[in-house]
Amino acid sequence: MEKTTNGKKNTENMIMSALLEDPTRSMREIARELNLYRQTVWRKKKEMEGKNLIWGYTAVVDENKQDRMTFLVLMKMKPMMRDMAEIIVKRIKTNEPAKKDIRLIDVFQVNGEYDWMIRFSAPYHTTARKYYDTLRVVYREHLLEKPILVDVNFILVAEGKRNPEIDHLFDLVITP
Repeated sequence: MEKTTNGKKNTENMIMSALLEDPTRSMREIARELNLYRQTVWRKKKEMEGKNLIWGYTAVVDENKQDRMTFLVLMKMKPMMRDMAEIIVKRIKTNEPAKKDIRLIDVFQVNGEYDWMIRFSAPYHTTARKYYDTLRVVYREHLLEKPILVDVNFILVAEGKRNPEIDHLFDLVITP
């Protein structure tokens, strides 16, 4: 059943694409769609998980429908030093933000004007502001300037998934 023209990398990419599209599908469904053996799909999936090519699987949640708001924090930091890395890793491993009702969605170390981007949700603006203030205190010695807190009005694509209510973007259109 497996196509002989597919190289190892191509098979892996096809399976990865299928998992990105819908990780809840069975290995049998993915195998049928890709014209592969179920065992091949299962084995390749396990290999990718073992290599941490796949970290895990997630649900894309509409935070607004859970009475939560989404925010971004953009931070300019001094060069990465060991003590800063230890703080960051410890806070994430101990899920420190969750203790304050903050749901971390994404944390990126980036290149460009900013060094860090954090996307999170909170039930209230005051909760988000407290988290933001905590970041300012915890990273005080490492900040180059005051971080920026941004409210997210509308998400069009999250985790590679198009918002099923994308047409609600038109609700933000102003008419003269």
